[in-house]
Amino acid sequence: MLRRLFGILVRSRAYLNLAYVLIHLPLAVVYGAIIGFIMARGFETIPSLLLLIPAGVAVWSVVLGERALARGWFGARLTPLGPPRGPDRRLRDRVVDLVTNPVTWKSLAYVAIEVVAGSTFGLLALAGTAIGFAGTAGCVMAFAVTGIVGILVSPHSLPPYVPVIIAASGVVCFAILLATLHIAGPVARAQVWFVRVMLGMSETQAALAAARAEADAQRTRADVSDRSRRDLVLNVSHELRNPLATIRAHVDTLHGDGGVEPPEEDRRRYLDVLGRETERLSSLVEELLTLASADSGGLHLDMQPVDAAAVASQVHEAMAPLAWRERHIQLLCSTDGTREPVLADRGRLTQVLMNLVRNAITQTPEGGLVAIEVKPVESGPVEVIVSDTGPGIASEDREKIFERFYRTDESRARSTGGFGLGLAIAREMVEAMGGRIRVDSTHGQGSRFTVTLGRAG
Repeated sequence: MLRRLFGILVRSRAYLNLAYVLIHLPLAVVYGAIIGFIMARGFETIPSLLLLIPAGVAVWSVVLGERALARGWFGARLTPLGPPRGPDRRLRDRVVDLVTNPVTWKSLAYVAIEVVAGSTFGLLALAGTAIGFAGTAGCVMAFAVTGIVGILVSPHSLPPYVPVIIAASGVVCFAILLATLHIAGPVARAQVWFVRVMLGMSETQAALAAARAEADAQRTRADVSDRSRRDLVLNVSHELRNPLATIRAHVDTLHGDGGVEPPEEDRRRYLDVLGRETERLSSLVEELLTLASADSGGLHLDMQPVDAAAVASQVHEAMAPLAWRERHIQLLCSTDGTREPVLADRGRLTQVLMNLVRNAITQTPEGGLVAIEVKPVESGPVEVIVSDTGPGIASEDREKIFERFYRTDESRARSTGGFGLGLAIAREMVEAMGGRIRVDSTHGQGSRFTVTLGRAG
């Protein structure tokens, strides 16, 4: 019993409770001053009504401060002040939300009650603390002084009841201190409970708001998914139309329109066209399967330390002759002796760089330059950069180039056989490997694609 009674003197939580009760005294004064100011000004004139706005902002700021105190000091689980709203709501809608939100009116009631309750408990706690600490310390000092006087001057120089009164006063002050610390606990808990109840939605409202928000999010995701599926069907149908039409026309020609078979030279040329169009269709199917695997989370990755410089050199060796033969484009590779391993899937990283380099070659005019660069960021990840001297990307296109089936130049992309999936696949693979990809480009001055991957180990 005694341990419980006196042990509170060494508990940090007891002084935190006391501080929380004491801090409500100045808060109550602030609330009272704002309410008194509003009442004194009245509501008859327009300036008085306009002053309600800064007064309301001041009250709301202090209310938010009380929530922060309850959460920070006591770990109180507070519900939101209101249901989630869209950020683009009009001012009138926000005003309606504020007026129709029950928490707004509960907050006003809380402020009015705190003016009385906060000041009352705060004053009592202040008085108990002052009497307890100052009174106990004063009585101890007075008792010590009377003892010294009695010893040095004369044992009968002071009336015998004086030390008794001083000692009794010290005991009373110490008892007030103990009582203040003990009572501050339940008072602080009651105030935290009051903050939870009045300065937030009810548990039921919060649960309903969370369920409604989740339902809206699910509906939005479903709408986006449905729209994506429709777009995918339309885009795939559109992409299939041209190669299928070409294949059908050449097959009909090979069969011999009007019973006349084409010469052998034309047959070989038509067969070459059929081979190219078949490869295009096969490429489209492979790219679609890759994206479908990424969407379903089934994209297989063999994550291990990979020499990014070696992968870049491999891509350079494979693509440089092709770039020069078909478009007289010089493909460079710079690794600066970098041998920093990255955590990646070697096959997927090779595919990403192939897509980026192929895209750069396609977009660069004949006689241009494409470069692959591998460089480690100091004490950070490794960057693999593919840059070109092409026409660059307009600002309105930079945000869309990683979208599926998006082309910055429709006619040119179709003539070179692209489907607008290469960059989308590159982004999916890079992000699946835990990296990120970005583009920097100025229209008319080339483009620079940077793949950032984490170092292995």
